[in-house]
Amino acid sequence: MTEFDKVIPPGGVGKVTASLDTSHYKGPITKTVQVTTGDAAARPVVLVLKADIVTVIDVAPSNTPVLRTTVDEPKPTELTVSAGDGKPFDILAVTADPSLRVAVRPDPPTPAARRPMQHAHGRPLATGSSRYLVTITPTPKAPVGSSIANVTLSTNEPKAETVIIRAVLSVTGRVQVVPQRLEVQPGPETPVLHVKISKPRGGTLKILSVASSDPEFTATTSAIAKGREYDLAVRYTGKPGRGPLSSRITVTTDEPRQRTIVIPLIGRL
Repeated sequence: MTEFDKVIPPGGVGKVTASLDTSHYKGPITKTVQVTTGDAAARPVVLVLKADIVTVIDVAPSNTPVLRTTVDEPKPTELTVSAGDGKPFDILAVTADPSLRVAVRPDPPTPAARRPMQHAHGRPLATGSSRYLVTITPTPKAPVGSSIANVTLSTNEPKAETVIIRAVLSVTGRVQVVPQRLEVQPGPETPVLHVKISKPRGGTLKILSVASSDPEFTATTSAIAKGREYDLAVRYTGKPGRGPLSSRITVTTDEPRQRTIVIPLIGRL
């Protein structure tokens, strides 16, 4: 945000004040402000603002970690939460969405050097350290596909009473879909697109239904290896030169965690 003197008398001095919200940054940043005047002979002036943002409580490697895992094979991800000034602080409580399980411990482990003080949250969850390891593990409630789940740490640091971690979940189900989206390109022939739907492990797979959200596309399945692998064929039945499209193919299965599989259909005809 900038504030500036709009009128400067001849021989006078003007002032430009630039402010920057640093709440979403950390580390070195560079921002510029371009000043243009009514003097046709004067070139625009570029003001450069440089800063090195040190957060009160830092989450490394990122407060938006990507958690990649497979159904029934959860993989934990470990983050470091530390004080920017190196002073000890307490983690009072942790709340997380149902799709995540969270554990916190000091790093390195600290002996109980002092009796934890009582806070509004009750006894602190972890105390006496300037650095903690936060382990985040997807739970069975994590949906298959991509989603966002939040973790909130409550601390006794007055300038950072709440630390929010937004985890990006990428959960691979037992049913594999390749490719995960279909793209149509214009051409001399009516396109027929194919998707392989398979379940390499576990019980057998049954395709219950397929449907297209666009009436000019039909979708059918045929078994390559019954109960294991299927071919989904998508055909265009409309006229050439239709233009851009954005539709979807919906497949329903008997797989408990993937009852519905949606395949985006995009492109141009």
